[in-house]
Amino acid sequence: MKSIFDKVKLGDLSLNSRIMRTGLWESQQNDSYSIYDRYDKIASSGVGLISSELFSIYPKDKFIEHSSRMHNPNFMKMAMKISEICHDYDVPILGQVEFIKYNWGIDLDIPVNDLTIEDIRKIQSDIISSAQMLKYAGFDGIQLSLGNNFYLSKMINPYYNQREDNYGGNVFNRLRLILELIKVMKDNLDLHISCKVNTFDERKDGFDAKESIEACKLLEKVGVDSIQVTRPLSPLYFTKKLSSEEELIDYTNVLIDTVKVPVIVGGGFRNMEHMNELLNRTNIEFMSMYRPFVAENDFLKNWKEEGSGESRCLMCNNCYRTKKSTCYH
Repeated sequence: MKSIFDKVKLGDLSLNSRIMRTGLWESQQNDSYSIYDRYDKIASSGVGLISSELFSIYPKDKFIEHSSRMHNPNFMKMAMKISEICHDYDVPILGQVEFIKYNWGIDLDIPVNDLTIEDIRKIQSDIISSAQMLKYAGFDGIQLSLGNNFYLSKMINPYYNQREDNYGGNVFNRLRLILELIKVMKDNLDLHISCKVNTFDERKDGFDAKESIEACKLLEKVGVDSIQVTRPLSPLYFTKKLSSEEELIDYTNVLIDTVKVPVIVGGGFRNMEHMNELLNRTNIEFMSMYRPFVAENDFLKNWKEEGSGESRCLMCNNCYRTKKSTCYH
């Protein structure tokens, strides 16, 4: 019988459990003690892998006020301390490098169709530089979001990308920016590379499940180490009133049978019994959780001691809407 607390391997990483904590907003940028305390509680709780809150690479990005800013002079000091805390508990950590808007000069929101080749090379070099910073800070890897509604997800989505050059058209071309980027990182940096990928996009003529599977196969070919399944505005899908869990599980099972790299799925999980049931009913090996760790940083400790548990998270989504790294309640 599989359990969420099995010690497992995620590619080249050794994990203390099957649970990945996924971060999102950072609302305590000016309170380093609180950030370190949060990571200490999460890392010591029994989590297997940690993905950081958003690390923003552009100073004029849309969510810059709710992210850790990589251009901040204190960023490296904070990042080195976070990785040290995680490694004290033998927990690997990935830096979640994201951006919503690409800005250059006075234009603060350049659409993917208007990117020049020089812009594309700039985005690639900026992400590579960020990965080098994470490596220097002691991080085990980098996570790129090709999902939710981040900029790179728009590059691969036919709803947004109508380019007529080598970076538009079929799935391979729309993914070309990312494939080139990952190949350079794999050839030059010893980092675990994880990608978030949307199962599909709800927009008409958007990214569908068939294209998503094809994209994941291409990511595997260039050396991606793990894939995290997600959806646009994913926290909004998993509330007490609305759940698309089975649809997500069905897609994840197909993806697991298609690629050889580890696949991580998140779906509003908050009950240990239900999660263990899914592990033993499906091919799923790894699960991601976001909001329960906001509600209570170290809840996994009690789950492990008691052999059961349910998060006190009410699935109200206020942490998501208000962009807080602390619980609204």
